[in-house]
Amino acid sequence: MNNNPHLKVLGISGSLRKASFNTGLLRAAQEVAPEGMEITMFDIKDLPFYNGDVEAEGDPASVIALKAAVHDADAVLFATPEYNWGTSGALKNAIDWASRDREKGSLMGKPATIIGAGGRAGTARAQMQIHETLAETGAVVMVKPGVQIQAFAPGTFDSEGNLIDEGTKELLRKHLEEFTNWILPLVLPREFIRHACEMDVQLAQR
Repeated sequence: MNNNPHLKVLGISGSLRKASFNTGLLRAAQEVAPEGMEITMFDIKDLPFYNGDVEAEGDPASVIALKAAVHDADAVLFATPEYNWGTSGALKNAIDWASRDREKGSLMGKPATIIGAGGRAGTARAQMQIHETLAETGAVVMVKPGVQIQAFAPGTFDSEGNLIDEGTKELLRKHLEEFTNWILPLVLPREFIRHACEMDVQLAQR
């Protein structure tokens, strides 16, 4: 196994607010990501509501860009707020659009994980909802160790939505380290695995 992998992770925030805690959480993830993991963010604000009639006429440019970003990523990191015990409509809509692609490289079989910052439950209920939705898309979701942050606790985020609590950053860092271990077995090329098996056979025959 490559000890210095280059893993491309797509970060998607379910909040459209400028000073969003969850967008800030993704920025912090970029900061504390383990060596070899590159996190880029995709802004979902321009996605139209999913509509089968619109889809039948051809994906809008923003949807094409979303699907391309998913294809280009080794894994997806979802950051969700929690509204009325559920995820945001914007994030559910993005997943609905992305799920309309079942080709190789799409959400089908894609490693994913969910983090979130919100009220007293730390988006636990919203994360459970997304997990159920992603199960239908075929994504392979890592749940533990988990990141569920009480965003309104003093000293956690600043007024611009930046994560400033070092303990929370460490929690996020550990989650991303585990996510690296989750991703690698799922994205290693089959050719590499076959080559490794052949090498094992050759060594055993010596």
